[in-house]
This record gives sequence, C-alpha cells and structure tokens, in this order.
Amino acid sequence: MSKLSFTSKIPEDLDETKIDKWDWNALKNALDDAGRKFLTNQKDCQETHSLMNGRLIISTIAVLFSLYAIGYDYLYPFPESKLVIIVCVASYFVTVGILTLYTSFIEKGCFAQVVQKLDNKTFYWKFLSKQKPHKENFYVLTIELQHGNKVIKKTVEKSVAKYFDENGVLVVKNYYSDLEKFCSQTFNDKRE
Repeated sequence: MSKLSFTSKIPEDLDETKIDKWDWNALKNALDDAGRKFLTNQKDCQETHSLMNGRLIISTIAVLFSLYAIGYDYLYPFPESKLVIIVCVASYFVTVGILTLYTSFIEKGCFAQVVQKLDNKTFYWKFLSKQKPHKENFYVLTIELQHGNKVIKKTVEKSVAKYFDENGVLVVKNYYSDLEKFCSQTFNDKRE
C-alpha cells in the first residue's frame, strides 16, 4: 500500500513574501509560488514542465513566422515580399489564437505539475488556481491527481485572509498546513 509523503514542513530557503494585500494579482501569484514550492519540495516528487513546454513551442512557432517575414522582406523588399508577408502575418495570428486556446482549455491555470513515484506506482499531481468572478478575496485551488486512467479533482475555495496577515505577509504555515490536508484528502479519494 502506498504511503503519502506530503509534509507541511516549510523549506528553509523560502523567503518571506510580502505583497500589497489589495493587489489581487500579486496575492494570487504569491500563493501560486508558495504552492509550487510546496509541491516540488515533497519527497519523491519531480517537477515536470510539459504544459509550459507546449506553450513555449507554440510561441516559438509564432515568433518564427515573424522572423521569416522580416528576413524575407529584407532579402526581397516590398512589393516583391507581399505574398510572403501576408501568409506569415496570417499564420502568426492563427498561431497566437491556438496559443490562447491552449492556455484556456489545456493549461487552465496550472501553476505546478509534478510526478511522484511511490511503491512502483506513478502519480501525476497538478495545482491549478483561479479567481472567482466578483469574489476577489477568495482563492480557488484545484488539486488534480492522476494515477493510471483515474483522475481525481478536488477544488477548494478559501478566503485569502487566512493566508495573509494585516501587513500583507504570507503566513506560509497556514497555507502549507491546508495544502497538506487537501493533498491527503485527494490522495485518499483515489481509493474509492
């Protein structure tokens, strides 16, 4: 039987994070960064970058279209390069559209992704976050666990007041404690 190795122990190299508590993006990014450190510092967990690599590949293709258009126009000045520029510009915008779809429907706000190996079994963990419309003081975290063909998702919605003090400093102990609890619950749900 696999034993979960998640711990809420705070890494020594974790810096104190202080933000403007009224800036939602800074607040969400601070929680995402701390959550990523929590997940990547666990025993038997190896961070993967497959989702980010997909985004980088699509972005690189878009940039290559731009570079080709610039290079071709340099070698064969306008109006001779007109058709190539039209095709490259159209291809660039199609590629950026694909990138938008990729980030919206495949990445879905994923900020951390690890592979965990326990007792010759492989578990894939993802942390995804978002803001609920008209609820800026709530942090919505989705923990996704994949083992074989089974995918378990657990979504929790917590007030950010629990994780930040009145000076805007992240209280890592509270956040890590909740992350440990949520991951344990998600892991235990895989048995049902």
